[in-house]
Amino acid sequence: MRHPPPDIASGLCYGRTDLPVDALRFDAAVAAMYARLATLLDGRTPAAIHSSPLQRARRAAEVLATSLELRVKEDARLAEMDFGAWEMQPWDAIDRNDLDAWARNVSEFAPPGGESARDIVSRMDAWVRGLRDAAGAMHGVHVAVAHAGPIRLHTASALRLPTTACLSWSLDFGGLCHLRLADDADDSPARLIRWNA
Repeated sequence: MRHPPPDIASGLCYGRTDLPVDALRFDAAVAAMYARLATLLDGRTPAAIHSSPLQRARRAAEVLATSLELRVKEDARLAEMDFGAWEMQPWDAIDRNDLDAWARNVSEFAPPGGESARDIVSRMDAWVRGLRDAAGAMHGVHVAVAHAGPIRLHTASALRLPTTACLSWSLDFGGLCHLRLADDADDSPARLIRWNA
């Protein structure tokens, strides 16, 4: 699930920056997230609630976990992309040549001091491998509250699509992506059950 809206002015590049939630929209956003999740769970209890350490995700995960009588499992691999020197800069202030280089090679290009899409895919895949390595951890529903970039990139990787295949897919704040992962990483690709539900 994507986190609720952060408190930030429009037009700024943000990723790994630990932004607060938009307090005016937080309660309604989390209530909508819980309703979406309850529909998906249909009476089941998740095996775990995982969260990015960034407060815009962590705060929502804590509310969901409390409602489900679970504890949050925080994991830095679920954090948003690190835009390095671009963080908190107006998009129109970033060097046009750098933006063009990024657009030409989203998978490999990393902003100065930041991450590439491939870096995010690697850490998200490592997170899933960690779940698989834990005894029986892949059984049941695992809920992760994370960020649009990693969710899109992980979805592409899990479906065995090109790295950037899902980058243009709309994912609302609080939106839910439901993937059914194979028990074995070498089995068939994941199945996409719901997107932006």
